[in-house]
Amino acid sequence: MTVGAGLLALAAAAIGGAVSLVAVFITQRSAERVNEREQARIERHRQEDLAQARESRLLEERQASCVRFSAAARTARDALAACVHDLRREGRLEATRREELEERWHAYVAQHAEAHIIASDPVLGAIGGVNGSLRKIYGFVKRLDTGPTAPGDSLEVLEERVDGLWDHLVSLREAMRFGAGDHGLVSSWRVGQSVDLPVKHDVGAMILEARPKVAA
Repeated sequence: MTVGAGLLALAAAAIGGAVSLVAVFITQRSAERVNEREQARIERHRQEDLAQARESRLLEERQASCVRFSAAARTARDALAACVHDLRREGRLEATRREELEERWHAYVAQHAEAHIIASDPVLGAIGGVNGSLRKIYGFVKRLDTGPTAPGDSLEVLEERVDGLWDHLVSLREAMRFGAGDHGLVSSWRVGQSVDLPVKHDVGAMILEARPKVAA
């Protein structure tokens, strides 16, 4: 074999080895890119699942807070209605009735503070309506019980306000039904996909019960 032929053979072997190395590198790099895309897809889905889980927890917390606030509001309303009955019958409240009113009122105030923080915007207006009405009735009862009364204060006006509270409770019921979790739906936040999860409970239906009868 001549020197030229030997050099050609050596060059061919070198080129063949280089081609093989390049092919291996390309194959490896392609596999790495596929793996990177898969890992990125897995991470994106994990983040979406975490976001959905957080949204679901927030929805459940809002529902629970709404139900607790509604129960506390009804309980405070019942206590105030009982006070109206006592004021009409006795002209004043007994010590036990005052204690019961204050206990239920403080429980209501605590639930209002919680609901005000966590409730969605559509519900806040209705919560404000109930809270404003209850506070006016509470102040009215306190004035008629221990004074001093304000011009226009009377049991008849107080009874009208207590009855009018039910309109606010009905508004609260509707607002909670449609606004506790942004119309009761949670988006999955998936790219190109939207999954609506139904609310587990009809919150509004749990809020308003038949008007309680105040015992004589």
